[in-house]
Amino acid sequence: SIRVSIDPITGAAASGSNQRFLGARPVTALRATVDSQPTTVLLSSRPWISRHDATTGTVTTDPLSYAPLDHAAMFRGAFVQEGIVATAGSTLRILSVETRGNRGESFNQHCVGLRYTPRQMCLLELAGNAGGEPRRLLAVCESDHNDYNADGKQSLGFDPTGKQTAKKKKSEDDAMDMDEDDDADANSEESEEEEDEEVQSRATTVRGPVPLTPGTWGGCIRLLDPSGSGCTSLDVVELEKNEAALCCCSVRFHSRGESLLAVGTATGLIPRGAKKSQPVAHIILYRVILNGDRLQMLHRTKVEAPVLALAHFQGRLLAGVGGTLRLYEMGKKQLLRKCEYRSLPSVIKTLQTAGDRAYIGDMLHGMHFIRYDTVQDRFVSQANDKTSRCVTCQELIDLNTVAVGDKFGNISILRLPRASDSGGAPANPTNSATRALWESRQDTTPKLELICNYYVGEIVTGMTRAALVAGGAEALIYVTITGRINALLPFGSREDTEFYQQLELNLRMEAERVTGRDPCSYRSYYAPIRHIMDGDLCDAYALLSADQQAKIAEKLDRSVGEIMKKLEDTRNGLL
Repeated sequence: SIRVSIDPITGAAASGSNQRFLGARPVTALRATVDSQPTTVLLSSRPWISRHDATTGTVTTDPLSYAPLDHAAMFRGAFVQEGIVATAGSTLRILSVETRGNRGESFNQHCVGLRYTPRQMCLLELAGNAGGEPRRLLAVCESDHNDYNADGKQSLGFDPTGKQTAKKKKSEDDAMDMDEDDDADANSEESEEEEDEEVQSRATTVRGPVPLTPGTWGGCIRLLDPSGSGCTSLDVVELEKNEAALCCCSVRFHSRGESLLAVGTATGLIPRGAKKSQPVAHIILYRVILNGDRLQMLHRTKVEAPVLALAHFQGRLLAGVGGTLRLYEMGKKQLLRKCEYRSLPSVIKTLQTAGDRAYIGDMLHGMHFIRYDTVQDRFVSQANDKTSRCVTCQELIDLNTVAVGDKFGNISILRLPRASDSGGAPANPTNSATRALWESRQDTTPKLELICNYYVGEIVTGMTRAALVAGGAEALIYVTITGRINALLPFGSREDTEFYQQLELNLRMEAERVTGRDPCSYRSYYAPIRHIMDGDLCDAYALLSADQQAKIAEKLDRSVGEIMKKLEDTRNGLL
């Protein structure tokens, strides 16, 4: 779609126009009323709504969280004052747009209640029936420290699911309907209220009683169906006593043609700060049965250290067992060990694979690039990080570049040197007799190059590379510990880079800062900011006064409208 501004006095069209990709189907526009304001509904591969935003004074175009519509028209009735009547296939639908309370929110969400804290989730892709479309499910690992599992709570008289409370309340209501003695009901009101309060206090759907001994865990594996209007829970597999689910991944072995769920667990795990524990760790394989509605355990494989990262690698399972990288093959009774790499300095926290490479992030020493030699059946260190980082998450950008988030709130983009792209570093000999006298004992492994660095201000818990809208630019989406969703959008030309660089430089002096700190020094809290523009600071241009906007526009040799259009086009490229 193309939106052009018209001068209200002369009627002339503005020189610049705003373009937005709405979908692959032809666009149909219609007038409607939302919140007593005139709006425009656009129909394509998905419905959109274009309206005036009173807070920013601009026209925004946002996608509607609804199924694709073929035709639509404005509708008013006795029960629907501001509605839309539409057709989708062979169905006639009447709907209304709810924006009160959701204004300014760019995402739609569906909440699913969980028993424990979610640790990790992965996508399971199942084959469709009779050659149909594959079915996609979500597997979520849940675990909590200092918490009982479901059987432990029930043995203590607590209801972890809340189902027993509902059944008991329903049976009591039925008994009250059959009772015809009004005097008895009046006398037993106080006792029934006390019983209801006691039952409700024992229905612990969020948090149960705290155990007395450390190392007590509660955990489960949940299977979710994200398709349809909401996200429904299909199956919940409760783990054994004191067993915690730490990580999971989808793996497809060569010997089996279906996708399996691999889960890393630990029993009796005590966090750091307490006495040293000896947890019992396992890797559990699950199979999805009954057309994707249930989980069936295949076998358990005992390992010597907790597993915090799992990944699919060339038809096998790659696991980070403590500080050891290990490759497993599918067996009848347990996983079979094929190859391992023990030269990592710390515990493996994150793990990704691509081709014959494994990208590893440990808890203390940053990133490591490992290459798998299929001829000699061994892992070879290709490069590692020269800066120590406490890695919390990572995302692969291309075969030689990876984005990393650490627990101090920094996002860094690292790249493999060109000289190390083809081969790997020579393996260190284990036998001291084979080492030459003149050979240096220093680490000769190539070091990763730092491309970008940016301080977010809070811990980055996860990141992924995706395009949020059809036809939009692919960006690096990351989430923080407080629940914020942010994005790093790459520039497509040097002109955009120079424009935002000059705009950011002028806004550092003109924009008001609530904390009074310099934006450049704040974004360089731990390390100097490098090759990343502050989008929050650039958005502050719309909040400046007219004189300040004109002053900055004159320095940039542009008009205020051109700068506002540039900011809107960049935002539309993402959302």
